[in-house]
Amino acid sequence: MTKLSVVLDEILGKHQAATVADIRETFGEYHNLLHWLNAFLLGDDNVSDDCVVDACTIADSQGPEFHEWLVHWAAHATINSVYDKQRERIAKLVPKYEHRELPEARSAALSPEHISVLLRSSKQVQTRLDLLCRFVLVLHGMGKLSYSEIATQLRISEDAVERAYATAYQTVELASSGLLVA
Repeated sequence: MTKLSVVLDEILGKHQAATVADIRETFGEYHNLLHWLNAFLLGDDNVSDDCVVDACTIADSQGPEFHEWLVHWAAHATINSVYDKQRERIAKLVPKYEHRELPEARSAALSPEHISVLLRSSKQVQTRLDLLCRFVLVLHGMGKLSYSEIATQLRISEDAVERAYATAYQTVELASSGLLVA
């Protein structure tokens, strides 16, 4: 994730568009990250390849302006593809969070250290969290979208998003303190 932001900052800092070669190199490097994202959200190692976007094919047919936001788009497209396949499962989980008491401490987006812990401990975190919590963890914790943006994207209430994220954040905190075991 950090390397991805460095590549993007470099491209945007030079005020130039990425070339198709840049996109191919970036997605060659991040193909595994997109697969991890898909597997983490689905809770299954049998990754559905149709959820992982082949951005290089799309990049070949687009102009330079498209390339500047393609890096972010691939991750969002992967998330959206998984969401389309899991919409009903997520909707069934919403009532569980709608009226749950909100913890006193509001949880911020994940720090780089938390993201590192999440990547290293993804199996343990994944088994502790339901699909909604995993989505919210990725979208808010890693993607830094607001609760409102996530609620709109997932077509659920902000309350459910906030409470699901609090649950997910607490799980990552447990993992970072070494208290989460397989």
